[in-house]
Amino acid sequence: MEQNNPSIFFSVVIPTYNRASIITDTIQSVLQQDFKDFEIIVIDDGSKDQTQSVIANIQDPRLHYFYQSNKERSAARNEGIRQAKGTYICFLDSDDRYETNHLSTLYHFIEKQKNEVALFFCDHFCLQNGKLTEAVIAPFDAQNPVMYFLYHPVIPARVCIHHSILEKYRFDERIVIVEDLVLWVHIALHYPVYHIDVKTVWYHLHESNSVNISNNAFGPRLRGLEIFFKEKEITKAIPSSDRRSLIGDCHFGIARHYEFKRNFLGMLKHLILSFVYTPKHPQNRFKLYMIYRYLLGKKGDV
Repeated sequence: MEQNNPSIFFSVVIPTYNRASIITDTIQSVLQQDFKDFEIIVIDDGSKDQTQSVIANIQDPRLHYFYQSNKERSAARNEGIRQAKGTYICFLDSDDRYETNHLSTLYHFIEKQKNEVALFFCDHFCLQNGKLTEAVIAPFDAQNPVMYFLYHPVIPARVCIHHSILEKYRFDERIVIVEDLVLWVHIALHYPVYHIDVKTVWYHLHESNSVNISNNAFGPRLRGLEIFFKEKEITKAIPSSDRRSLIGDCHFGIARHYEFKRNFLGMLKHLILSFVYTPKHPQNRFKLYMIYRYLLGKKGDV
């Protein structure tokens, strides 16, 4: 990433895969910003639909399209970072959108901080079935941003990072689901983090979201956290109790997925593991109830 003399204030990196039906709305939400000093970097991660032709129909010199073979979203975002020319780099998944004041809100806040080398993040609405709803957002703990990012997911669309930070830290391409959490924590260990208490992002909730229990997102989340927690810096920075709590929560999430799939043995295995990692978890009574209702046959034959 050649960033010695960035000539653009914001680069907006959009990874996409087979989103031809909605990518136009996402891109237009950036093109309609009331702050104009930006570029859009779309990284097509091996789409097999009409994504390329749809984007080709959008005529704007600030829009740049790049195609790569499918390598997953971390690799796509990293390629976008390499192509970016902006002083600050923002992220936007291809199913999310910006409010028209998103970049101007970031710009004015960053200017007040005298263009600090830092990570900034704003708040969001939830978009579901065409309706915007208020998102429940935990108050930011400015004294401990690392623990905040660990326990309160911050989607990439909310985040803006100075380019020089991303010359040192990138998304871990081995990790899926928690790749954003991992990057935010690494950055928070070494750089200032600022929260902007304004909702300027639309987070699109739908069936393919990783938060949907039917997708077993906690499986790859568990594998990602296990990789992350093996790093010496992270082992020193994050207490063992918190690491065990987060791993235990993953096993509980996997158990809930297996319950959804009516797989009693899979559910039981991961409930036991969640007890092992978090023997004093406040949800342990509910976990016992999950077993109890299966033993009573309340969920039917498995």
